[in-house]
Amino acid sequence: MKFRTSIWVVVMVLFVAGCGAPKVVTSYKKNAETAATHGNYTQAVEAWKQYIAQHPVEEIQGAVFAKAAQNAFQAGDNKLATDWYDQARYKDFSSPEMYATLAKIYRSQNNLSKELSALEFYTNHFSDVPNEIYSRLFEIYDEINMDNKAIAAWNKMNEASKSTVPHLDAYFELNKEKKNTEVCDSVSLVLLEKDPKNVDALEWNAQKYYTKAEQLYEQQMEKYNQNKTRKQYRILLQQLDQVTADFKKALPYFLKLWEIDPGKKYAGYLANIYTRFGNEKKAEYYKQYLK
Repeated sequence: MKFRTSIWVVVMVLFVAGCGAPKVVTSYKKNAETAATHGNYTQAVEAWKQYIAQHPVEEIQGAVFAKAAQNAFQAGDNKLATDWYDQARYKDFSSPEMYATLAKIYRSQNNLSKELSALEFYTNHFSDVPNEIYSRLFEIYDEINMDNKAIAAWNKMNEASKSTVPHLDAYFELNKEKKNTEVCDSVSLVLLEKDPKNVDALEWNAQKYYTKAEQLYEQQMEKYNQNKTRKQYRILLQQLDQVTADFKKALPYFLKLWEIDPGKKYAGYLANIYTRFGNEKKAEYYKQYLK
């Protein structure tokens, strides 16, 4: 009887021990989730490590690895976050948060190709893409000279993002390369509203009006010199009014450029404008910078 009692006690101990082990394992997951809820991400990561160590990898769901990875990222451990996200991907798990976070990690590592892949996966597989995704795609496409994709990303950005000077500047330069004159005309003016000393936008408008005026002046003078009649002279005078108007539009832009960079680069333009105005004193002032 005593022997049977001893066996029964041993069996019960083993049964309780067997039932107790999973509860210990399960508590690690709960501890991790509780810690994360309270913003204790380092503590959450330690609990996730314990949980993952207690389970065969094949038994852990991709969503669990992704949750653990997000906490690792929040704790500042990008290496562990990437490893756990890789496990989630191997299990065919994906979510917007996962790929947005991966993109941030790759960006912090200056891994442009992987960052781009993560962002493109996001836009190709999820709806309701946030503006920051398209903004970053625009920056990357512009950087790697994928102009058409950059413009497509630009068209999906919100107005606030489009209105930042760095984005406007990049979009302006992109359209200059593609010779989209009308776009450059409008974007340059928006740029100058936000950044009055933007050299690229100032030069665009200065050159636009200067070239228009100078070409018209030369064309009409050539016509008059080939046919010096009263009629042609009247036409010349009419056209010269337009020449003067365009030079007057170009002048303020060149004067601002001169304030930024007084010297030979802009002196020739200013000297010529004042020569066309018949103001030789000011023309001579700028000509001295050409010597």
